[in-house]
Amino acid sequence: MMSFDDITGLFSVDLQGKYCIEIEFLVKGYPEYQSCWMGKTPDKTDKERELYWYGLVPDGSQAYDYNNFRDFSSTPVFEGQSLKEVWYHIEVMAIDGCDPEERIQVYLKRL
Repeated sequence: MMSFDDITGLFSVDLQGKYCIEIEFLVKGYPEYQSCWMGKTPDKTDKERELYWYGLVPDGSQAYDYNNFRDFSSTPVFEGQSLKEVWYHIEVMAIDGCDPEERIQVYLKRL
């Protein structure tokens, strides 16, 4: 299982204005959050900036963008709780479409 420090490290990777990180996950014990996505991508209008985002439900009604990891991880988007607060319920299914345990090691080696 990935620690919150691991995910923090993953989201601190420099995307060099052209790469994206996409994480598929679910939140155990929260029926609404069984097919979720979060990630980090260069801003389309300013490649120097990076956006942190969630797509929590398939219909797009719970999609959120943030300008920094602090706001992304501390805003209560999961039924009044933040990513940091529900992290122990998170099951990461894939990172960039790959095995999460293998893929995170690739990113953490860049730090």
